[in-house]
Amino acid sequence: MTEQPLIIQSWSKAILHLDADGFFASVEQATNPVLKGKPVVVGAERGMATAVSYEAKARGITRGMLVHEIKRLCPDAVLVESDYEKYSLFSVKMFEIIRRFSSQVEEYSIDEAFVDLTGLRRVYRCSYGEIGMRIKETIKRELGITVSVGVSLTKVLAKVASKNRKPDGLTVIPGKDVHLYLKELPIEKIWGIGPNTASYCEKLGIRTALDFARKNENFIKRYFTKPHQEIWHELNGRSVYPVVTEPKRTYKSISKVKTFNPTSDRNVVYGHLIENIDNAFFKARRYGLSTNRVIVFIKRQDYRDIACEIVLTEYTSYPEILFPSVRDAFLSLYKEGVRYRQTGVILLGLSAVRQGSLFEASTRVEKIEKLYNVIDYLKVKFGRDILVHAPVLCRNERDGRKQKIGIPVLNIEV
Repeated sequence: MTEQPLIIQSWSKAILHLDADGFFASVEQATNPVLKGKPVVVGAERGMATAVSYEAKARGITRGMLVHEIKRLCPDAVLVESDYEKYSLFSVKMFEIIRRFSSQVEEYSIDEAFVDLTGLRRVYRCSYGEIGMRIKETIKRELGITVSVGVSLTKVLAKVASKNRKPDGLTVIPGKDVHLYLKELPIEKIWGIGPNTASYCEKLGIRTALDFARKNENFIKRYFTKPHQEIWHELNGRSVYPVVTEPKRTYKSISKVKTFNPTSDRNVVYGHLIENIDNAFFKARRYGLSTNRVIVFIKRQDYRDIACEIVLTEYTSYPEILFPSVRDAFLSLYKEGVRYRQTGVILLGLSAVRQGSLFEASTRVEKIEKLYNVIDYLKVKFGRDILVHAPVLCRNERDGRKQKIGIPVLNIEV
């Protein structure tokens, strides 16, 4: 006998999985109301779709599709450049909202979360599904994006639930109903089961998630390795994968890269480099890190990289201290008449403590620190573009862009 009935206790645990709907494209629509309801495609700087809105999906546009294919299929598609810092800020805000409801939150990816809701029905005096709905509606109201939510007994089952009704869906799978959701679900749709394992399962007569879940434990141990044995337990309502609440706090390096339309305009290229440096240091400050080694590079249209390392006499989290050295490095790399397509920066030698030089002017450093505390607060509250350095503003003007809501930081006297 290799099969068994599914007898699962309801709510031995309650795990929520939250998945933002078309996250990058949704953020673009949330920050630019003109894009709402339109087929938005992110990735214009790469010449291909890296993310698409649900309106674009409905027109047949998929990730990885080239720009000329997109335009042929959907002439009114709106192509926008990727803005990963903006997406990161929205992600931070989204997780802050989720943590209002539970302290047990796993940041699974930039747009996905697992949340342990076990025992919170008494706290909120409502069902687990209603807690999920409150989280959904708060994110929609405050951020202007939608998320799909699934609630069940384990992480694997919660994933099944969140994918059941997208976009803007909510599905709750109590123990007594698990079999109803697994009986028609192809085995390859289960989180952690890839094409090779699905093919192997088919040879064993397993085609659906319910076929797999109903096999007895001896059969599973005989034919499957530990990772798939754990999935089997999760499908049977026994929680094996914990919600990992520790966020990432350590980095060996931080890098930021931006690809753009090839140009030989020195101010445009330099503006992109300054923007990358500003974004890299913003991330470093978020994690309380400083650096004394920075690599800057620019990439030519023929894909050749030219790089330069800057070594500082002090550890810092503030790009303002670095800018004079960056300007000199850039001028040594840039060649007139050569077309460039990418700039980047890598922060190395990261330290959790800012170690000042014995010779630094402490008053100046204190002023810079206060300045960036205000800048970081405004960026988190209103978005990355609320403040930009003068070279970025100059780049936007030379590049024919309109500044969105930016207040330019032209000359910082410290």
